[in-house]
This record gives sequence, C-alpha cells and structure tokens, in this order.
Amino acid sequence: MQGIARIFQETLQFFAALARPVVSSFSDNRGLAALSVVLAFGLWIFVTDTENPTRTRVLPIDITVQPINVPDDVAIASDIPPVRLRITVADDVFDSLTAGDFEAEVDLDGLTVGLYDLPFNVKALTGRGGLRIDEPLVETVAVELAQLTGKSVPVQIEVTGSPASGFTMSPPVLDDETVLVTGPQKEVDEVSRVTATIDVTARTSSVDQAVRLTPRTDRGFLVQLVNLEPSIIGVTIDIEQEKFSRSVAVSVVTDGDPAPGYNVVSVSVDPPTVTVRGTQSFITGTDSIDTQPVGIDGADETVVRTVSLDIPSGAEVTGGSQVVTVTVTIGPATSEFNFTVPVTAVNLGPNVSIVGALPSVTVKLIGPFPILSEVSPADISATVNLDDLGAGTHSVKIEVAQLAGVTVARVTPEDIDVVLESQ
Repeated sequence: MQGIARIFQETLQFFAALARPVVSSFSDNRGLAALSVVLAFGLWIFVTDTENPTRTRVLPIDITVQPINVPDDVAIASDIPPVRLRITVADDVFDSLTAGDFEAEVDLDGLTVGLYDLPFNVKALTGRGGLRIDEPLVETVAVELAQLTGKSVPVQIEVTGSPASGFTMSPPVLDDETVLVTGPQKEVDEVSRVTATIDVTARTSSVDQAVRLTPRTDRGFLVQLVNLEPSIIGVTIDIEQEKFSRSVAVSVVTDGDPAPGYNVVSVSVDPPTVTVRGTQSFITGTDSIDTQPVGIDGADETVVRTVSLDIPSGAEVTGGSQVVTVTVTIGPATSEFNFTVPVTAVNLGPNVSIVGALPSVTVKLIGPFPILSEVSPADISATVNLDDLGAGTHSVKIEVAQLAGVTVARVTPEDIDVVLESQ
C-alpha cells in the first residue's frame, strides 16, 4: 500500500503541474484534451499498480560473492559465504529472479595472508519489474587468505567401456602429461592426481576431444579451492577395426577310405556356410573353413557325424554354433568283371547231334563290387537254343541268364557256328 500511495501522490503532483495552464485556459479545447490525457495516465498507473503491486522483501536466493584483484602470492583458503538481499520488485517478476540476475564482488587488492571481514559490492543485472536492491542482509563477508603454493601432478585419463566388437583402442595420448596445481598449502598437499573420464562404449571411431580435469586425492575424493593450469587438455585415443567378418563355405575333411568295393557317393554339411571374423588378411584370403576330420575308413554305409570346425588361431565363428553336422553317403562301387564261360546247347533235336565241342565265350558283367566279387564262372549260364534246327551249320546267338544285382554288359562273341549231323 505504501507503493500505491507513493505512485498516487506522484501522479497528483504531475497532474497539478499540467493542470495549471489547463485551468487558465479552460475554454481552449487543447487544455481540455491535456486534462483528459493526465487523468487517463493517472488512472492507468493506479490500476497497474493495484493489479501488479511492487513490494519490498528478502530474496530467498544465495548470491555468490566473487573475489576480484586477488594478489598473486595468496590463495583463498575457504569458501566465501554467499549473501542474501532485500529487494523491491513487481510481484510478477519476483518468482522469476535467479542468482544470475545479480553480481556481488569483494575486492582483495593489497591484502596478505590472514582472516578478514570485508565489505562487498552488489548490483542488479536486470531492470525487470523495477528491480531495486534495498540492502544486503549482511554488511561484510569473511575471507580467509593463505599463502599460495603449487606443485606439478600427473594427469590420469580413466577410460570406461570398450569399443565395438572387432575394434581395438590404443592408450590415451595427452596434450599435457602433468598440470600445475595452485592454492592453499593444505589443499595443494591433498592433490595426488588430476583426472578426466572418457567413455568409449561401442565406439567405432577414434577419440579426439578436450576434457576438463578435476583434482583428486589419492583416495579419489574431489579437492576444492585449488586451480589447475591447464584445466582443460586434449586427449586422443585411436580406435581401429582389428577384425573383419564374412560368410564362407564349410569344407568337409574326411579321413580314410571306405571298405573295398565301396565309394563315397556324396558329402553334405549343415549348415553349409558360417560367418567368420578375423584379421583383414585372413578374411580376404579365406573362401572356406575346414571341419575337423570325419573318419570313414572301412565304412560300407552312410556316416553321419557332428564335428567341430577347424578354426585358425586369431579367427572366430560368429552368430552361430562352432559345430556342424556332416553326412557322408557311402555306396557300393560299380565294377566290371569279365568271365570265360562254356557254352551249353539246349533243345537239341532227337535226330541230330553236335559235331565237335562248343567254344567258350567271354561275358562282361557290371555291378556293385561286393556282388561281383562273389560271382564265379560256374554261376553264369551261357546257352545256345537249337530248337527245330536240323543237320547243317547254323549261326546261333548266345543267351546269358540274368544274375541278381548285376548287368550283362556284353557277350563275346555274340553268335557261334554250330554244326549238326543226322543220326
């Protein structure tokens, strides 16, 4: 209400100053217009201040006091306490104020080591809502100065995480291996290292960035009230792809030979391809990857085995199992055997007889070796059919009876001459 009364009083004074010439020439329309403007302006001020009053109160925000003109040979030994202010400002601006709207400074020019209660200066950095600083709640702040000391400490970069699979990283390379730590003796003595953290989780590209350093004790606790020179350094970490990947065929390796008379008919593997990862030279020079040997020595039937892959050193199989299922189909070998077989006459008529002996013929049989190896000439029947033939010389075709499991490929000769005479 004091603000309202003040504004109203000022408005009345302004109105009186303008009203004097207006009253003296009241008959003049211009005087009447001026009176209207004055009244309207006064009414606007009154309404505005009523709806958004300006009030004086304590701002519940700590304002940091910054030291200026700090002598080169001293350091601030403890935190300078913040201050609070009593301000006057419009209601609608009060809640939006922050510490950044104010600046407080304490001048340390010419001071030496010791404990001081010093006056400070504070000012508003904004004029919003008619902001005015009435007074700080304290007149001085405590400042403790200590002798400035310094030392050089090593920089440690803590690398967290790992690059993406197949990538490797080199040790960090720092622009500065050590930094200068300055401040009060006690705090400087506590600093054993300065650190920064870089995360390389799943990275596929090198790191080249600036990092802010923090002073730490030997137990890793942050040390306050010291300065670092430099406080920011550049760090480089090379990250390169060490392993490459591609899909390659699985090549089955067999050991031994099937049983005599048997052959490998086909070989299959499941899965037929796998994805391998390794060095660039390995990947570019590899089209297939072998299995561990599959033994088939003496086998006379299909062999099915689950075997491991023969993975070279430094390579690996990704995205699946490192074992495969191999099927080696084994079947009898197809062979050719030649037999010399005597010819036997059948259906010889009662009134004729054969002149001389019948010759032998060569019979070629084709079939599985195990079957052919058991066949003898006695098992093969080669005949000539003399049915209805009379005396004389006849060319007769050789007939060979079919044997189970084999094929008669050829008979040499196919025909023979048979001489018959009457009896």
